[in-house]
Amino acid sequence: MIKQLRSWWKDTEIPNLIGRKKVDFSIFRDGTHIPVEFHPDFLEANQGQQPNLGEGIKVKLIYEDRNYEATLFKIDQVSASREALQLRYNGNQTLKDLLIETFKHSYSYIMQERTNQLADDAKKPQVVVPEDQAEYIDFYATGIPFEYRLEFITYKAKPNVWWVNQGATIKEEKEEGILWAPLLNAQGRKLYHWETMKEVKQGDIILHYSNKAIRYVSQVTDAAVEAPKPGSMAKTNWQEEGRLVRTEYVELIPPIVLQQFNQQIMQLNLTQGPLHSGGGVNQGYLFRFSRQALQVLQSLTAEVSWPDFAILDQDEAASDMEGLREVIPILPPSDSSIPTFLHQIQSYIRRKGFFFPEHLIENFYLSLKAKPFVILAGISGTGKTRLVKLFAEALGATRDNGQFTLIPVRPDWSDPADLLGYKDLSGRFQAGPITKVFVEARKPENQQRPYFICLDEMNLARVEHYFSDMLSVLETQEWQEGRIQTQALISSTMLDTPEDQAEYGGLGIPENVFLIGTVNMDETTHPFSKKVLDRANTLEFNYINLQQYPDVNGEGEAGDPADLTQLNHLFLRSDYLQLVNAYDANKELVVRTTERLVKINTLLEDIHAHVGFRVRDAICFYMIYNDRYKLMSEEEAFDWQLLQKILPRIQGSHSSVRRVLLNLMKGALGTGSGVTVDLPKLMDEDASPLYMKWAAGQTPPAAKDPQSARKLAFMLRRLEEDGFTSFWLS
Repeated sequence: MIKQLRSWWKDTEIPNLIGRKKVDFSIFRDGTHIPVEFHPDFLEANQGQQPNLGEGIKVKLIYEDRNYEATLFKIDQVSASREALQLRYNGNQTLKDLLIETFKHSYSYIMQERTNQLADDAKKPQVVVPEDQAEYIDFYATGIPFEYRLEFITYKAKPNVWWVNQGATIKEEKEEGILWAPLLNAQGRKLYHWETMKEVKQGDIILHYSNKAIRYVSQVTDAAVEAPKPGSMAKTNWQEEGRLVRTEYVELIPPIVLQQFNQQIMQLNLTQGPLHSGGGVNQGYLFRFSRQALQVLQSLTAEVSWPDFAILDQDEAASDMEGLREVIPILPPSDSSIPTFLHQIQSYIRRKGFFFPEHLIENFYLSLKAKPFVILAGISGTGKTRLVKLFAEALGATRDNGQFTLIPVRPDWSDPADLLGYKDLSGRFQAGPITKVFVEARKPENQQRPYFICLDEMNLARVEHYFSDMLSVLETQEWQEGRIQTQALISSTMLDTPEDQAEYGGLGIPENVFLIGTVNMDETTHPFSKKVLDRANTLEFNYINLQQYPDVNGEGEAGDPADLTQLNHLFLRSDYLQLVNAYDANKELVVRTTERLVKINTLLEDIHAHVGFRVRDAICFYMIYNDRYKLMSEEEAFDWQLLQKILPRIQGSHSSVRRVLLNLMKGALGTGSGVTVDLPKLMDEDASPLYMKWAAGQTPPAAKDPQSARKLAFMLRRLEEDGFTSFWLS
């Protein structure tokens, strides 16, 4: 088993390995902080012994038969509300000299970057050595407490891999065989994506990105020299002085478009790399790539003819993997494989004797991908809970292994303690059912497994009362070190004991947990507020075909769930948290979708049901995923989003509600349905000719957005017959 946290790593299959530490500035200065996830490893190496809080124990470090002294301290890390371990040797100059000499590459890189930061006279983050240049210290247990054997893994220079963004001048730069970047910007400051030019050396490999694709690869013939702006860039407003690199371009046929590889490369978490957390390309010129990233890119583009210089020697690559025991990041499946996986899931569900409408599985998947909170609504007995269970089961998440949890909601739930937990009279925290799942899901060995929580009959109690903390924390999602993190759910005032602080401290919503609520649509349940609706897709289960029978002949069909259980949580995890992350790679689709929402919002404003940026972004994400995976047409996908994100907000008895429904019906029917919506006439007369088209035994019109048109018809009928309508009652 592999576990990794920040600059520490461990493979439990390596005998006696306590952990591997990536070399950083603290190694040369005073020692290293040991993450809490690695405390058990050091405790085991010390045969159950550990320092008292605020004290230290002398440690012997052994390297090539020489002993070096250090101290293992346990401190109270107040800012994080937990204890911390630190290995210190700041007084041992002999050991520090050894480390500086051994890791001279890392030391030189870090000190040069620190000098540059001071020269810029600006506060900047800690210097991080690029992954393809990293060096490591391995700590091994010796069988004697507080005695560790050291092994050093040092850097051996190999060709670096770079990524350059080129725009209108790419043709001229190719013809001249150059890269060029200014020394300073218009404000007289250095930019890191220009400063990288001085690190380029002969033999390095460069990927050339332009107009949403990698179009060339080149090999550097001459390292950077200071040179004036070349003639090919005369029309740019950059300053005249810059750096020039000479390199030999080779065209890639076919060019490699961004969406072929961005999600896989993003998971490598390249320091100062070309892709931001949403998978789009960062603005700038020359970015760090890596040899591992190049290998991943080539594995995804077998159809591309790569030149020999760009193909890394396989024996050398294998040696790298053996020598460094490099951690291969968990990667998401390719975009092209998603339809196949969804077909396998649907086949598995059918073999279990359950049937759902066309595109429901794709819709459910896209909804979870856009936001890890989905509501399944409909009359009782339509298979809402069963869908969640079988979808999870197809991915290997079952009740037996703890990856599927059913939580029945009780009518008397009135605050978050019913879900999260409470502090008992003795001062101990008693975890609620959802907290227990979160604790399991965030364990290092479980972080790549998907966890599903089904809140059954969610609206038996008022969702805003018991689920409010979850809704708020869900909105704090942000990217940290390549993972989606949220704020903590449980207040520190609830955690009095060290055991509770270690177990529940800092517990947020793990990125591998997916929440699904089921609700019955009748008069006995509580309605949802817009706060809830804004944060979820609402899938409706109201149209049932009873004449469906188990697929008894499907047992041998390809797509057994065993093929799917190896899928990690990235199959479902969101790739985008903010629209800016997805905008540059999907600009045209985002603009088209937003323009349609603007027109709809104009109608909704009359009844104060219009949507904000949160809903706009969620709908755009859904549309982007659908486009990436080629699951449905753009119109079909927008139909589902109109049904699930817009219509649940509409309710009331006023004529203005009727006008909004009629206007939306006109848009949903489109011009090819053969049904004319005469708004002025229908506002004053019976609208039954519209909704009776969907009555039993009738053939509904060929609407542009059939799902939404059907729902609007039932909402109109409810309004005319009862004088009140709602998405939840129709």
